[in-house]
Amino acid sequence: MMSEVSPLTNQRYIRFIIIICGIVAGAGIGVVSVMFSPLIALALVISILIIIAIWRYPMLGIILIAFSLPFERIGAYEFQGFTIRASQLLLLITSLICFVQALGSRRANRQSHQMLVQLGAFVAVTTISLLNAQNMERSVTILGFTVFTMLLTWLVPSLIRTERQVRTIILVVLISAFIVSGFGIFQFLGDMVGLPPSVTGLRELYTKDVLGFPRVQSTAYEPLYFANYLLIPLSLALTLFLASSQVMKHASLILLLLTGGVSFILTVSRGAYLGLACAVAIVAIYYLRRVFTLRNIIIISITAVVIWFAVVEVLGYGGEVFNLEKYEEHVTGVFLGASYDERVYTFEQAFTVWRGHPFFGTGVGGFGPVIATHPYVVPDDGWKIVNNEFIELLAETGIIGLALFIAFAIALIVRSFHAIRLSNDGTLRALMVGLLAAWIGILAQYLTFSTLYIMHIWFLVGLMIATQNIIFSKSRSADTI
Repeated sequence: MMSEVSPLTNQRYIRFIIIICGIVAGAGIGVVSVMFSPLIALALVISILIIIAIWRYPMLGIILIAFSLPFERIGAYEFQGFTIRASQLLLLITSLICFVQALGSRRANRQSHQMLVQLGAFVAVTTISLLNAQNMERSVTILGFTVFTMLLTWLVPSLIRTERQVRTIILVVLISAFIVSGFGIFQFLGDMVGLPPSVTGLRELYTKDVLGFPRVQSTAYEPLYFANYLLIPLSLALTLFLASSQVMKHASLILLLLTGGVSFILTVSRGAYLGLACAVAIVAIYYLRRVFTLRNIIIISITAVVIWFAVVEVLGYGGEVFNLEKYEEHVTGVFLGASYDERVYTFEQAFTVWRGHPFFGTGVGGFGPVIATHPYVVPDDGWKIVNNEFIELLAETGIIGLALFIAFAIALIVRSFHAIRLSNDGTLRALMVGLLAAWIGILAQYLTFSTLYIMHIWFLVGLMIATQNIIFSKSRSADTI
């Protein structure tokens, strides 16, 4: 009978592989420096140092991912038609390191993730939907991106095991949100005074030349994605403030709410406004008594007035009052204009597509190719999307795929309520309420846009599962004492 390979032998093999990889990487950096650019070689050196640091301390990978989540466009690199983002590279590196370290360990991480079973069923159905895909290349690519971002629901709970680690990640998210929110305000004011897009970072589509005022996108690809991301830190900041938590000082939380609130409103994303309203409602219901204390009423009122005054001032900057009027017209005109007509058209097309393949849909990512003139010829304005995640899932993954996704979303909500009820720790309870509010807000905004492979959404899901696991673990420990 063959003897088992000892953990020590496994570690020697891994160290040998690391040394070989280091020699190859060093030689590669030298070649790149000579043939291309010393800057690229420097970037490779920094990347290798980051990999070494994450190898020694995998939690660093989660911290860096948390900070880099909003840097979708600015801070990303375009290559062969793909946008390579720091958060994606960090996810890949950290996942591979965790997998390799698990192989070299006597006991791999066997922590079960109840939610991953349901998510796995959804992924299985999306894979089956490929049988009906008319543009297999696009469908496989979209499936690959989706599964890749979903890795966060496994990675984050695997590495975040303590309340202190949760606090650290939340603090990093809040700091990063403050930075990009401040940049968003600069972006708006810069465009209003005539700074070029090369300085403000705005895409031409969102400058003041289109609507009479710029739409803030900050470091994200589009305003709606930036607003969707801000649902997470704004929900957390509001909850931590009302809960009087010490994760961040109250003055800093108020400053974040002011900066993030102004930047959020200036995205002019109506779906995000709906999402924030739902998130705030969840927080307010849970902390109803604390909302109506004299101190909090005064602070919240002053904050709201300052945010509104700042928005009115910047929209009317330079005496161009028509900007504010156009803003009101754009926000209130939900059922008017070309945008509304296009949504109605895509909804009708989506239901038509679904009736053709009611159970498994027309293939993940397949809606655009199906309604295009030719499934392999990209239209001038790009592939069409439904602008409603639930209807798009119905068309692309069928009634089974949609049902599984909704079941997963509801199960995550139910599990969160259960964790909130069991928690005896004020900070963990507050964080769970904030994360739950953000999740419900994102689901509400999903009524107006449709992209599933978004890093910050699945990072939120992973962080929710991690926080739930910690609360459940503490509850079981308390029961045994």
